[in-house]
Amino acid sequence: MYSAHMNELRPDEIFDLLGQVQSHATRAFSGLGLIFYSSLDDLPIVALGDQSLFPRTLPVANRQALASLLAEISTFSSPWHDGFHLIDANSFALTHISQFLSPPLDSLGRSNSQGLPVGARHMAAMAGSRIASVSYTALLSNKGVPAVFQRGRSLDGEVQT
Repeated sequence: MYSAHMNELRPDEIFDLLGQVQSHATRAFSGLGLIFYSSLDDLPIVALGDQSLFPRTLPVANRQALASLLAEISTFSSPWHDGFHLIDANSFALTHISQFLSPPLDSLGRSNSQGLPVGARHMAAMAGSRIASVSYTALLSNKGVPAVFQRGRSLDGEVQT
């Protein structure tokens, strides 16, 4: 459950949401990118489409509805599947969908030259998690593999704080 009494988002809550999305996902699931933010002021984002055309009313704060909606729009048949979806870290509410994230390259530090190539969304999530107003970024691959980033590093699904 959301840690409202502490008003601080925990990684296990994010992994739980990703698991709920996975349980709703169909074979057409295209993957998912999330940004958990405290302020929009310094986020280098731009909408990939006119948010007023989105057929649902935002914000969506109910966990079940949120997981279901994220799974529903994360299919190639949905025009809203691409980019990152923004969740307010304080209210755990989906506030924006389909956002292009362009973190500064210097936030990446070293390249991923030591391992196998990773996708652009993965690199953007890792770099984006270093932005001051971003608590976490999260990914769910089209194969259902979760990843959560905080301050540029990947967190384990077993992390408890």
